[in-house]
Amino acid sequence: MASHSESVSLKPGTWLQCHHLEFCVLETVLAVAETGSFRKAGSLLGIDQSAVTRRVQKLEDILGVSLFERSVAGARLTPAGWNFTARSREFARQFLDAVRAAQSAGTAVSGCLHIGLTASLSRGAFREVVARFRTQHSDVSLSFTEADFGELKTSLSHRSIDLIGGAGEPTSEHGDMMLLTRAPLYIAVAGDHPLALRCCVDWSDVVAMSFIVCADLAGQTIHDYIIRRNSDFGHRACIKVHRVRRDGLMNLIGLGLGISVVCEQWCGVRYPNVMFIPLRVKGKAETIPFSLTWCPENDNPALRRFLSLAREVAKVDLMSFGPS
Repeated sequence: MASHSESVSLKPGTWLQCHHLEFCVLETVLAVAETGSFRKAGSLLGIDQSAVTRRVQKLEDILGVSLFERSVAGARLTPAGWNFTARSREFARQFLDAVRAAQSAGTAVSGCLHIGLTASLSRGAFREVVARFRTQHSDVSLSFTEADFGELKTSLSHRSIDLIGGAGEPTSEHGDMMLLTRAPLYIAVAGDHPLALRCCVDWSDVVAMSFIVCADLAGQTIHDYIIRRNSDFGHRACIKVHRVRRDGLMNLIGLGLGISVVCEQWCGVRYPNVMFIPLRVKGKAETIPFSLTWCPENDNPALRRFLSLAREVAKVDLMSFGPS
């Protein structure tokens, strides 16, 4: 099987077989595939049916295969046509994305910033940075991707995103990093749970209770944290793992199926019958580090402005927590 790098090789002669192929021809074939009719495709594109027929025949001659079965009822894709249009539709999408990105980079606006998230933006210092950046740089287009840290690292290395915000200590392993804040931890319980009316809870209050966590990477981090904290009290943790996402886990907590540990970013969203109670360990507020990660080679001006603002917020936020 050919490697990915071979399939997109730009060696001399690689694209010679396609040098007569215009993008409008590809657009026409996709229109026929979507409408199932040469006439309807022509109406969709604003051209005569005869022009549609000529374009499709031109492409079939270049490829050496028939893409459609013609009949009085319309046009149906052949097996070769199914394969070609499926691949071409993805190519067209990526090509148009590349054109828009290039056009955006060449205009007078400040460009785009693509941000990766491992947690909600409902609350916390990261939300504050995004909100302030949007106010101060309204001409920058923001886009967001929420995924596990491993998936986001891959996107970061391929420059699909500019920045990752997530829990963890700053290290140089994944690129440049900075500590943005120390996010407070909370215990999530059902509204009718015995702890629901407490203003705060100590770990000693929950050490013997049943916890539930997600099966994803974030859930594994919480799982390990619970085990580590319980070991400090010489108690074996009772933890059940559910294959649900964040919202699903909160619904299970609201139904009284267990409690869990969450960071501040989760607490800005209301969930049915769920209460968030500040967590303390030996009387001290429990926090976890929240960091930003980016590639040092990334020269996106919007990223630099975002990081400058983040440093301002981090300085104030970390001072409020004092020494860790």
